[in-house]
Amino acid sequence: MVVIGAGMAGLAAARTLSRLGHPVIVLEARERVGGRIWTDSEGVDLGAHWIHGTDGNPITELVEDLGIPYSYVGGDSAYTGGFDSLDLFGADNRIANHRTKSRTLELADDVLHELEQRAAIARKEHRPDISLGAALRQILADRQLSTEDEQAVRYHLNVILREDVGEDADKLSLKYWEDGYLVYGYGDSTLHQGYQSVVGAIADGLDIRLGHVVTRIDSTAASTRITTDHGDFEADKVLVTLPLGVLKAGAVRFEPALPEVKRSAIARLGFGTLNKIAVYYAEPFWPKDQYVFGYLCRDTDRYPTVVISMWKSHGKPILVMLLGASLGREAETWSEEEVSAYATTVVRDVFGADAPAPEHISRTAWSTDPFALGSYTCIGVDASSKDIATLAEPVGDKVFFAGEGTNNYHWGCVHSAYESGLREAARISGNSEVYTPPSAGTSRRQNRNTDRMLRFVRMRMTHISQRELTERVACLRESVDPHGVRLFTALVDSELETLASMFDEIPYAAGDSLFREDDAAHGVFLVVSGQVEVDFGGIYERAVLGRGALLGHHDLFFNARTTSVTALTDDVVVFYLDHYRYQSFLYAFPDVLMLMMSDLVTRWEQLETALGSETLARARRDTGAA
Repeated sequence: MVVIGAGMAGLAAARTLSRLGHPVIVLEARERVGGRIWTDSEGVDLGAHWIHGTDGNPITELVEDLGIPYSYVGGDSAYTGGFDSLDLFGADNRIANHRTKSRTLELADDVLHELEQRAAIARKEHRPDISLGAALRQILADRQLSTEDEQAVRYHLNVILREDVGEDADKLSLKYWEDGYLVYGYGDSTLHQGYQSVVGAIADGLDIRLGHVVTRIDSTAASTRITTDHGDFEADKVLVTLPLGVLKAGAVRFEPALPEVKRSAIARLGFGTLNKIAVYYAEPFWPKDQYVFGYLCRDTDRYPTVVISMWKSHGKPILVMLLGASLGREAETWSEEEVSAYATTVVRDVFGADAPAPEHISRTAWSTDPFALGSYTCIGVDASSKDIATLAEPVGDKVFFAGEGTNNYHWGCVHSAYESGLREAARISGNSEVYTPPSAGTSRRQNRNTDRMLRFVRMRMTHISQRELTERVACLRESVDPHGVRLFTALVDSELETLASMFDEIPYAAGDSLFREDDAAHGVFLVVSGQVEVDFGGIYERAVLGRGALLGHHDLFFNARTTSVTALTDDVVVFYLDHYRYQSFLYAFPDVLMLMMSDLVTRWEQLETALGSETLARARRDTGAA
């Protein structure tokens, strides 16, 4: 058995197979193990840096088993250390107060909410994919924000995309850029001795041939021949853990050529870059208890979003800047003098013009590293996590694939690579006990939507008087849909207050249409005052409804269409909540989701009684909607 690559995936597989009694040789092109894990002599992780999602993460379990010390620093991968704990420096080079800092997030949340809403509609209606960047430009153009406000929005987008996903928005899929991505428990952790301590421990005792650059994998004969610059190797099976960037470049020739479906997946998937500039000092001159400093002093598209203090996490007087995507790739072309001037500018903007000169500066260049050609996988336009699953499939019973870019549960992280190595060890050995697919974890997109929803609620609560909130809650509590179902009566006050605060208020005059028959349903409508007429399209008699009428579609299970609803009086006021925010509420409060499902069953039963089962079955076939 030959494993190509001594990164986390290759080492995890080789270690597992060796323990099961399989002879394994690991071929590694570099003169060190770890691949995109690389800790320098002073403890700076120049590649992989954090355990993302500490609780439940297999890397957490691994380092505890190995006795490797680590510390919890919080945050959620994108917002290193957590946005609440971030000291955000603005254009005046001062720490933004809580109100200003929160407003930047509110502005970004509003844009991200619409972005995700558009993505959800595109998925639901099977629209052609476009780039995330194209959608963002449309949204920002519609907003016509001031320069300062747009900078704030772009700052948060750069945190989430450039410095976390590692790629520009123009190269990411609107529909699928994080769809299907699972995360473990909240909060990141750092390793006291760097990630190199982990791969070093796993590599111990394995037969690893360093400095062996693989150029060809020929599986046409009975045994597979692996060609390197140090000679050929033969094996019954080979596990390929090459980074996606290397596969994209065609640096290794496969004979026969990889199947077209796999080559297409490789072409569609993106491969982002996250580079770092590390600035080393004799002693810290910044606040010692602060882990992350936010940087919004200059054009955010040209500068890092954060400066990380290794004093807080490692006791090292080192500051680390993250530069992702095209900015990170551009930084690889700068001279040493340009890098020094750039880093010094950032440090002095944050810590004052008297900040001392560093002892030295280091930087990474992952996109031009011939054995990486980037940092980690992302979902390009017209791609999806299905392409990652395709990349993971073996070719026959000889050539297998692992690596972070082959893990469709979560890609781009150390635990992604580690799990993929165990997965292929299980496949190759036939021992299913070696690997169990993640049974825990939640959708990252849903987590972010829920976080945005809760922040939106907190913001709304500051603008709604207690009297108005009480009135909204009362209206929700007494609400009833046209079929007589009371959906929200079982909710406790805190849940009702959360939901009530999310609605927008919209006035209508007599004759105004709230929505027309067969319009696409897009939200929940709650009548606060006045009267409206509901036309059920001949299924039921027309109905005149007043305060508390719950209209629109609140079941969300189908590509639902509306009935016709018209205002009868000039004093009609409704509360409106778009489906995407309502969906986020349901994820946060699953008990309501169960009530909603029960309500749907009740309404189907009522409709079946009204129409008869034969008519209803025909309606289902004709419309596909409730």
